[in-house]
Amino acid sequence: MTMASVIPNNFLIVVAMVALILGVVRVVHMFRARAMRAFADRWGFKYIGPTAPPNWLWNPVHFKREPPLPGWISHFYPSGERIRQVWNVIEGKQKGATIIIFDSVVGRRGGHPCTLILCQSENNPFRFTTSADRVVQSHGWTVLHGSWYFLFSWTMGTMRIDDHMFCLRDVQQN
Repeated sequence: MTMASVIPNNFLIVVAMVALILGVVRVVHMFRARAMRAFADRWGFKYIGPTAPPNWLWNPVHFKREPPLPGWISHFYPSGERIRQVWNVIEGKQKGATIIIFDSVVGRRGGHPCTLILCQSENNPFRFTTSADRVVQSHGWTVLHGSWYFLFSWTMGTMRIDDHMFCLRDVQQN
C-alpha cells in the first residue's frame, strides 16, 4: 500500500463522516419541526416556520428578521450573546397576550441552539422557572430563554414548552 493510495482513502472517509453528520443533523431538525408543528396545533397557535436552515447557513453574517418577530429581536442579546438564526417560529395569543416561540442559534462562530418564549407583558408571567431558565424583560416583552446546562443552552423539548404554557395560562388567569 503506497502513501498515494492512503491519502484518497482517508479523504473519502472524512468526506463520508461529514456527510453522515450533516445528514443526521437534518433528520433531527426535521423531527423537531414536526414536533413544533404539533405543539402549535395543540395550543391553537400558528406555525410560521421556516424549518431549520441548511447546515451551511447555521451562522449567517447578518440576522434576518421576518414577521412576526418584533424588530428589537435583531438587537436582542439573550445571556449576552447575539441571535444568529431563527427557525420554527410559532405565534399565538393566550388570554389576550401575544406569545411567540422560536428556536434559534446564539453566540459567535459555531454558536449554540436555544428556544426562546416571548410573552408581550411588562410583568413577568413566567413565575415557575428552574435554575436552568433565564427570564429577561425588554421592550414590553418578557423573554424566557431556557434550558441551560453545563454553560450551554439547548432547545427546549415541546413537553417542557407545554409546561411553561400551562403555567403561563394559570398565572394569567389569576
